[in-house]
Amino acid sequence: MSMIIDSDIIAYDFMTDFNGPSRLYPNPQYPAGVYDSDNPIYKFGPESSAYPNLTLPCNLYDEWGNEIPQGFYMAVLSDDMKFIELYQSNKLKARVKVVKLVEKMYTNEELKEEDEIINRLQEAQRKQKLKKIREAEEELTAFKEKNAANSYARIYDSGQGYYILKYNRLGKRAEGIIQK
Repeated sequence: MSMIIDSDIIAYDFMTDFNGPSRLYPNPQYPAGVYDSDNPIYKFGPESSAYPNLTLPCNLYDEWGNEIPQGFYMAVLSDDMKFIELYQSNKLKARVKVVKLVEKMYTNEELKEEDEIINRLQEAQRKQKLKKIREAEEELTAFKEKNAANSYARIYDSGQGYYILKYNRLGKRAEGIIQK
């Protein structure tokens, strides 16, 4: 009889612990001192892309009738600037024709700043000075991140039977149209 009572108590104690702790335990939750945030998955995540991300809320069809499933895409303006390409897992999933393209004209100071950083990097590489190479590379990435801060890719419902895909990155703005 005592064995049945003991198992009932153990089962009751397990159920209350499963739904929430019924009592305070003397040992902390992380007895070894290792926290979830110390896991390399959280500490060293994948590198973020310099290209803007686009979230498609529903399935769409491009002008050739191919389905573009809902999901998350990386938007890239093609080299010839005629298409906005949508990539998923580094695979091209769709191309949207650009109907409007605007390029920002950079001022001479902005162009000079980037050229000066690139010249310092090339000079440091020529002289093989590792510390100056690292400093120039960090400056160049900071300069590019500053310019990429205003990057975006968004999709809007026009209310007239099509969606407008807006893209902006590094002074290049493009718009494409996707039929409903």
